[in-house]
Amino acid sequence: MSRRAWVLTWAGLCAAGLTATAWLESAASPPEARPERHIKAECRDYIAEIEGRMHVAKSNSKGEGSILVFSRDRTDCADELDDLLRGDAR
Repeated sequence: MSRRAWVLTWAGLCAAGLTATAWLESAASPPEARPERHIKAECRDYIAEIEGRMHVAKSNSKGEGSILVFSRDRTDCADELDDLLRGDAR
């Protein structure tokens, strides 16, 4: 078999492999969406306040970092605060 025939055979196999991969990826089931958590109204207000403080601190830090102090005495909002500080989107 000539070199040209080998190259054409490999090119055909690569094209078939790419086509099969694309078909399998499109046929795969979509990832399950993360269920949205219910957030209490008082936690929503408290988290909005902390997000505002974080935004102000970030804009005032000029890229040097900043320290933000807030109280975690609202134990009923602890999970929501943990999600906020980890950066989990809602």
